[in-house]
Amino acid sequence: MILLLACADLAGAVEPPVQSVWTHTSSNGFGVLVYDDDRLTQGWNHVYQSLDATHVSADLLYDSYFGYTDLGGTGNWLVTPESVRTVDGTGIIESVERVGDLEFTQYAFMPMTHNAWGVVQVTRVRNTSTTTKTAAFELTSLHNWKPGGGEIATSQDHEMVVERGSSTLWYRAPGAIEDTCEEAYTTAIAGKRLAGSCAFYDSDNIPAFGWNIPALGPGEDRWVGVFTAADASPNWAPFADGPQAWLRQELEWWGEYHESGTVPAGMNAAETAVFRQQIAFLTMSQVRESGSPYGQIPASLPVAAPDEEFPHTWNITWVRDASYALVALAQAGHTDEAAAALRFMFQPGKAGLYASYIGDIPYGLSVCRLYGDGTEWSDDDGTGPNIELDNWGLYLWALDRTNTLAGDGALAAELGPRALDEIADPLVASVIPGTNLVRGDSSIWERHWWGHERQFTYTSVMAVAGLRAAGNLATQLGDPRAKSYLDMAAAIQTSIGANLVDADGVLAGSLGELNEGIGYLDIAAVEAYNFNVLDAQGETFAPTLAMWDAWLKVPTDLGFSRNDDGSAYDTQEWAFADLRLAPALRRACATARASELEDWITQQALANDRQIPELLDPAESTFEGPTPMLGFGAGLYVLAMQDRAMLEGNCAPTVEPPFENEIVATYEPGCGSGGAAGAGALALGVVGWAVWGRRKR
Repeated sequence: MILLLACADLAGAVEPPVQSVWTHTSSNGFGVLVYDDDRLTQGWNHVYQSLDATHVSADLLYDSYFGYTDLGGTGNWLVTPESVRTVDGTGIIESVERVGDLEFTQYAFMPMTHNAWGVVQVTRVRNTSTTTKTAAFELTSLHNWKPGGGEIATSQDHEMVVERGSSTLWYRAPGAIEDTCEEAYTTAIAGKRLAGSCAFYDSDNIPAFGWNIPALGPGEDRWVGVFTAADASPNWAPFADGPQAWLRQELEWWGEYHESGTVPAGMNAAETAVFRQQIAFLTMSQVRESGSPYGQIPASLPVAAPDEEFPHTWNITWVRDASYALVALAQAGHTDEAAAALRFMFQPGKAGLYASYIGDIPYGLSVCRLYGDGTEWSDDDGTGPNIELDNWGLYLWALDRTNTLAGDGALAAELGPRALDEIADPLVASVIPGTNLVRGDSSIWERHWWGHERQFTYTSVMAVAGLRAAGNLATQLGDPRAKSYLDMAAAIQTSIGANLVDADGVLAGSLGELNEGIGYLDIAAVEAYNFNVLDAQGETFAPTLAMWDAWLKVPTDLGFSRNDDGSAYDTQEWAFADLRLAPALRRACATARASELEDWITQQALANDRQIPELLDPAESTFEGPTPMLGFGAGLYVLAMQDRAMLEGNCAPTVEPPFENEIVATYEPGCGSGGAAGAGALALGVVGWAVWGRRKR
């Protein structure tokens, strides 16, 4: 067998997962807290990036941490932890550090028990020795927040400071015997007791607190803490019982939340831990601010892996990402949260701004993303905006699925009539007569406009899923359009099989690229199998997978890039690709291969505090881009585990798919951005699932 590789050479070996991110995040839907390596370093005033085109969210924190002074000339700030983790299935960040026989365990989180912006920091100090520590010492805390403007910090008493600037922050430290804004950092390092006050104007106020810790017997501990609030008039009542109770209340909240949900059968301990954390990430990141921002689920939090090439963050709500995320939550038993996300994205009168790009079809759901207030928002890179018509099918699918799981029909009654008018009907109108495929758009990978739009397979697949859902909703509502939606879904399904598959049975990523004969591999097309538009046990899956194996598999020989267009962004390993291919493999009864991908992402997550990134380096498998990723990370992992449980028993236990015919194809990849032709062609021979070569970039 001969394999000629264009833009490629042979693959490297698989390395075991290693930690490549050191950030840990917490949120309660009102803001975001970030612990980076050894301390808190970010504190965002909102989860979303921008409320509107004018109001951009701000990071208010420089850093914050606890410290220790023996009052006799020796002091330490506790910024050399021996371990840092997120407590299982929560948004609670825990770090542990030891100084001699004293063990300091710090906890930091934005409390879900508090219906407003707030940050809890708690430290437990414990004597780990077998003798009593007789000398008293002082625990300290430093709070280097930056509320903006001319900052004025004022002591209310030793247990409370208020800092006013562009924002107002309240610090409450029960049991503190000192508060100061004067040289706290150097005072503690020198092993002295904090002194001074916060009673002056200064552009560099750094409030600090000190607690006296008496003698500790063997195993004895003490708890101290600070609650930081941004309310105009904070409600301290839920936090009246002290720092240890703050932590206990938060743990109880998360325990009750998980108990209220459902967990797929068949997960091992590692998968269960990762699954629970993904549910926590999705839940804590959903915006809980009252009014128009309520319910949105951004694509990520404002945190990225420490990679210079991909430092971006996606704390913006995309309809696509949010649809995957909310269905994952709904299927996990959290239909109220899913319904809130659906309502946010479909607020009346906030979309329709880009109708001129699609033949002046009026519509009511964003064709790209949304500002924090729910207004439609697209970006323009100089080649036109992103017009992503797959959004419409995805939303209809998510609405129907959530309505079915909720079981009472209330969501269909509330959103269904307008969804049929403003989403389903525009989607039908966007289907091109003759081809019965959705008109050209920017689709999932956001190819923008002005000649870059294409009739993407992914968009038409989502149209099938969405119009089937519209048919279900219309039937439930007694709307006569039900049959027309289902008929159009069937027509698009037929067209995908007839017009988007090449002569060798390979499913293409778009009609235009297929007609051009180059650069038409796109793993987003896998959704044709996951949404039963094409049969994963039919004639196209084996040859399509063979080509993805040959051209989209990354050098680690496990994960996949998203397409063969060849840009640096395209050619990274995408968690989306791995987590959507796995359920398709299960539908094809290739359960061993599906398990490989599921375990690969599970082990990567475990090595990185159960976080899933947007991207992994194709050669090193280190994390890149936003981490944790929400819809395209947490949501897809949850869906993969749910799909696996649903498909259990779908295949004979010892049978792998018996594809025995040799497939011979000649293919020319698009080894440059935008599908430019590569330097050669691939002559490919495949027997069964084996592919003799891997593309390396």
